[in-house]
Amino acid sequence: MTKLAMACVAAGAMCGQPSQAAAPTKKDDAALSAMLVGTWVNPPDSADYEGVPSKEVFNADGTYTYTEFEDNACSRVSAAISSKWYVWDGTLVVEFPEGKSLKDEIVNMAPKKMVLRSVEDSLVYHRVRSEKCANTSIKTKPMPANASH
Repeated sequence: MTKLAMACVAAGAMCGQPSQAAAPTKKDDAALSAMLVGTWVNPPDSADYEGVPSKEVFNADGTYTYTEFEDNACSRVSAAISSKWYVWDGTLVVEFPEGKSLKDEIVNMAPKKMVLRSVEDSLVYHRVRSEKCANTSIKTKPMPANASH
């Protein structure tokens, strides 16, 4: 067999096999969902932090609760909303009762930190796993010097 014939045979054999590098990466939605279950807080160093302590709870049954607090101890609730959540093709989808939904691409998921990118405005932000409030500082008005305690 000539070198040209062997090259043609080899080329033909390689053409029939799909390239591993060309295959798109499929995110494992079930694994991401399992890692999401639990309580996450919005830390002060996250790009979307607005000075209000909050937590998000993702339950295994697909229910979701977002809670904001009036105090750093997270003992006084100022607002709360419940909805449904799921992961679809690597994107976290939270669907609210009035029909609105939020979609965030899961950029990185680790046991204690997740990094998300908003599909709406491309903002990249993160959450940390915690049962307690993050170390936050609510912006409050300073007490006047002549005020009594």
